[in-house]
Amino acid sequence: MKTDRSLSKIIKTACVFAGLIFGAGFASGQEHLTFFLRYGQMGIWGILLAGLVIALCGWAVLSICVHEKITDYKGFMRVVFGRKLGGVLDVVTGLFIFVIFAAMLAGAGALGQQALNLPFSAGAFILATLSFGILMFDVRGIVEINTIITPILVVGALFLGIYAIINATESTTTVQTAQNTGLWGLSAVTYASYNMLTAVAVLSAIPTIVTNRKIARWGGLLGGGLIAIIGVIFVVALLLNLPIVQNAELPMLALGQSYSPVIAYGYTVLLFLAIFTTAATNAFALTNWLASRTKFTKMQIKIVISALGVTAAHLGFSTMVSYGYTAFGFLGIFVVVAIILRGAKLLFVKK
Repeated sequence: MKTDRSLSKIIKTACVFAGLIFGAGFASGQEHLTFFLRYGQMGIWGILLAGLVIALCGWAVLSICVHEKITDYKGFMRVVFGRKLGGVLDVVTGLFIFVIFAAMLAGAGALGQQALNLPFSAGAFILATLSFGILMFDVRGIVEINTIITPILVVGALFLGIYAIINATESTTTVQTAQNTGLWGLSAVTYASYNMLTAVAVLSAIPTIVTNRKIARWGGLLGGGLIAIIGVIFVVALLLNLPIVQNAELPMLALGQSYSPVIAYGYTVLLFLAIFTTAATNAFALTNWLASRTKFTKMQIKIVISALGVTAAHLGFSTMVSYGYTAFGFLGIFVVVAIILRGAKLLFVKK
């Protein structure tokens, strides 16, 4: 029974972790287009490196929280970076959590436009309302939606990715001649870093699930591993279908639309679920972040961030991914390196 409970907690932890990364940017393919496809085949090594960094950082964050008995993000930053530097990084992360939330609403707006011909504002408002509803259940709601939805996302994403590879429009030779080595390693680490900036805020707030270092280790590694596997399939699929996706706001959806209405509608639902889980999770993290630093009630905070998020979403999804994510990604490199090094020290500490 004890083993069954541990396995259940590992799976839940991995689902929450993978669900954090598997948002609009990932599921749509826009992040892959921005950070990996410009390097041709080297982009495949890039997503593998990013997945490794994400997995190691996830393991480190969860292990530190278990060892230090940390139950919130503020406490985590102080333990790892000290009071002053931790305070500065704390503010930076809070701002980025809001950017991610607004980007998810922008993704919903773009999805509504591209797939259903809805006004941009309608898609953003619908997602904000659904996220607000999940916030009423606090951490339990976040864990449950990720546990239920993430496996569906994994299966659906794998299906479209593999289908796109099998039915590719480009030959392997074409892809090979298009490759550009560039700074693919830096791009990969930047991608992993901005993802982990927000993931840390949520992972440090789920102590009821991660109760020992075994769950921390395998939950973090499994979640990161899932992201790496699906990421590789996405990069290969997009590379082999570059003419179709290179100018699309939602590249993977554009692929689905090029095959059949059934696949297109199916992936539209899948993409919305991915956007939904990430929006709700980041709204949860942002609510807790603000509640511990202001005198406003959580209900007031939820209403304000929902309204501000819909407004900020009008900057556009691809714009926020290309500029906002990249800027915070460079800032996050230092954070990720420090967390992994701190987590590595625990390898030499007895349980």
